[in-house]
Order: sequence, then structure tokens, then C-alpha cells
Amino acid sequence: MCGVGQQPAFRLASESLQDNAEIEISGRHLRNLAVQIGGELVAQRDAKTEAYFQRSLPRVATEPSTPIALACVSVDGGRMQTRSLGGPNGVHQPHWRETKNALFMRMSGVQFAEDPHPALPGCYRDRNYMKKLLCGLATEDDELCSEEEKSDLKSWRPQRLYRTCISSLCNSDQFGRMMAAEADSRGFYRASQGAFVCDGLAYNWTLQKRHFADFTPILDFPHALERVHEAARAVRESPSEAWSVYDRWASACWEGRVTDMLSEMCQEQSRLGRPPRECEDGDPRKVLCEAITYFRNNASRMDYPSYRRRGLPLTSAYMESLVKEMNYRVKGTEKFWSDGPPGEAILQIRAASLCDDDRLTKHMRSRPGNPFRPNTKPRPSPTTAT
Repeated sequence: MCGVGQQPAFRLASESLQDNAEIEISGRHLRNLAVQIGGELVAQRDAKTEAYFQRSLPRVATEPSTPIALACVSVDGGRMQTRSLGGPNGVHQPHWRETKNALFMRMSGVQFAEDPHPALPGCYRDRNYMKKLLCGLATEDDELCSEEEKSDLKSWRPQRLYRTCISSLCNSDQFGRMMAAEADSRGFYRASQGAFVCDGLAYNWTLQKRHFADFTPILDFPHALERVHEAARAVRESPSEAWSVYDRWASACWEGRVTDMLSEMCQEQSRLGRPPRECEDGDPRKVLCEAITYFRNNASRMDYPSYRRRGLPLTSAYMESLVKEMNYRVKGTEKFWSDGPPGEAILQIRAASLCDDDRLTKHMRSRPGNPFRPNTKPRPSPTTAT
């Protein structure tokens, strides 16, 4: 089943079993097994979540097996294409659905007496480097950021030590409860420090306030830079002048001077005028107005100098990477997962296969019917007619 979670298709998992273990199982049969075993993982997850919220208040947080200097939680959405469940063979009523993904990391937590990097790193000023992140960026021939400068960032940024993750098609309220149960099972509520790093979507911060109120909320810095660049392009037509404005505002963000940046943006808004009620999305007045609202809403989560001194992460890069890892298995223009339990099942298998605690392997070894588990017999599912 680990191959089902790792390979991008059931057919490839079947071929891998044949090549590496000389076991012949068709891709169709692997799919059926995935629905069954993924359903078992769903039941385990839901039981753990329910048990956590059934505890008497105030809940006593689980003690970690080893002390945690820094616990980091992130959440982000992915995409998978689903089809209607049941009916005749083939793809019926295809539609895209959002997957919710959460990452739980134990990280190195080195703190500093002073800001370890007070100036904006050169990589964020390097147009050739930033063209991967910023849309509509005119690149230059010269490299402003050396490899030494980029490697220097690793000397103070917290590093990932151990991760687990969860994924689901459920709504945000249900997913928040699952996140809380997973965090408690890892002992995250007893960590010396906690960080909740996400992009600026409002529902992310609703989850943080509801289930991770003691964690420091941090706006992902690259997402902030994207908004800064959009606003800079809105107020200056010349690419070189826009980059100059971006550089000044990006530095203000890095240095924690969000109020200064907002003051300049408001002055530019006065110069351009307020956006009309009905105007195009690309209208500079609207772009700038939305940027001002975005930074006002997130200013309390942008104290980056303080986060650096405390050894907290500034980016959700690990979260972005996890979403890509999840999408590698479930997202594709020609992949159609059955809406409902089958689609939920593959998310559980993929997420479990990406956890550092080998939870998928452990489940396979301990489930009833495993030949290596003594004195067990397979039992029919409670929903199976007898």
C-alpha cells in the first residue's frame, strides 16, 4: 500500500510490485484495496479527533516524548478532480474540489539576542531569482545575490526536524478539529514555542484563533512580497521605477515597518484615486486598494524582526512543498476520483505515506488479517451485510 501512496497511478504501483517483489496485483484491485485501507485510516482519524474533543474541559495537553523547542503548524489548499459517486462506468459530472492540507513540524529553535539578519536578503532583491515568484517581473542580466548570500540564510533559519501531515476534503470547521487532535497527539501544545505560518486567507487565521491561539501567527513573507510587487506595479508604469518602489516596500516589510509602507501606499491611493464600484480587476486603483486592505488585516502578523530573534520561521515553503507532494498523487487533468469516501481514502493514504512516523506501514502491519500479526482474523466491515 505504500507504493499506492507513492506512485502517481495505480497501474504504476502494480508494475512496481511486479518488478520489485514479483507480486501480481492488478491496478483495479489495488484501487479497491486503497478504498478499503484508506477508509480504515479515516475511521482512525475520526476516532482520534472525537476522543480529543470528548475530554473534560479544560483539556490537559499531551506531554511529548521528548521536549519540543519549536512546533510549527501550517495549512494550505490543494486541488483534485472528482466525479459523481455511483452510476454507470465512466466519468460523470467532473468537477474540481479543494483539498485541505496541514503540516506539523518539529523544528530547530535557536533564539538570538539581536536580529540575526536585519537587512532584506539579497535574494529578494535579485530579479532573476524572484521571477519564479513574482508575476510580470522584468528580469535583468546581472545577478544581485551570490550563492554565499543564499546559503547564509540557512545559518539562522529554523530547520525541519520531523514532520507529519493530514489531508481531507471536509469543510474548514471539521478540518480544524482534526488539526487540533493531530497537534495534541504530537505534544505540540506543550512546545516551548509555537508558530502558525500561513498565507493571508481569512479562514487560516480563524483556524489559528480557534485551535492554536497560543501559537504565534505569522504571515508567509513571500506571499507578502507578491502583494508588495503587485502594488508597486500598480503605482509605477516603468518597470525600473516599479522595482525601486518594490525594493523600498519589501525592505520596510522585512524590517517590521509595515505602518510606514501603508502610509506610502495610502498617499499613492490619494494620487490615483479610489477605485470605482465597477472596475476591472487589473485596474491599478483596485489593485492598490486591495493591497492596502490586505496589509492592514495582516499587519499584526508581520513583526518579522521579532520572529527572527525568536528563531521562528518566516515562510510557508515547507507547506508549499507538501501541497505539491500531495498533488503529485491526486491532481491531474485526466485523474478523476470518486467524490466521497473513495476520494477521501486516497488522501489518507498519500498523507500517511508522507509522514515521518511511518504511520501507513505501522497500520498495514497491525491491521486485522496481516499474516505477521498473531492471533488475528479479518473481520467484516460494520457496514457489510451478513
